[in-house]
Amino acid sequence: MANLAKIRAIGFVVLVVLGGSLLAGCGGPTSVYTVNCGSDAAYVDAAGTTWLADQDKDDDISWGAIGGDVVLREEIEIPGTQAPNVYLNERYDMAGYVFTLKPGKYTVRLHFAETYDGIADSGERIFDVSINKKVVLKDFDVFKEAGGANKPVIKEFKGIEVTEKLAIEFEAIEQNPEINGIEILAE
Repeated sequence: MANLAKIRAIGFVVLVVLGGSLLAGCGGPTSVYTVNCGSDAAYVDAAGTTWLADQDKDDDISWGAIGGDVVLREEIEIPGTQAPNVYLNERYDMAGYVFTLKPGKYTVRLHFAETYDGIADSGERIFDVSINKKVVLKDFDVFKEAGGANKPVIKEFKGIEVTEKLAIEFEAIEQNPEINGIEILAE
């Protein structure tokens, strides 16, 4: 009986240690903002992620788009994603987005899909993307990167240092820049 108690005690200690390790290992990046660019309503995708409606930046709110126009393309299908509605909305011809954040490191995921029927081949829409003044996508061509139209492309950038604000800027090279979704995760 004493041996069984020791085994249970050892098992308990192992569980506590393993449990602590497992919990520590499960603490990945934490979502801070998940934005459905161009959308006027929040959206919950198949994975249970809530995507915020887009908004224009002003002094009274902590994040938003700087300029641009929005469009919804309901008549298309986006395969290969648990969040197809994100790619039906688009903000285009914007200068960028600004997010007020706590100091720290962040992961930024930018979601794109070429859904404009006026773009039928690579080279027809090209733009640069900068995060906090550093170019992260140079001569970016969504159509080329995705291998065609209506296909999602996600670009992820880890270890982005933020002291107060995270600025995502777009510079047109050919046609207007566009974006469908933005995720910002605290590391």
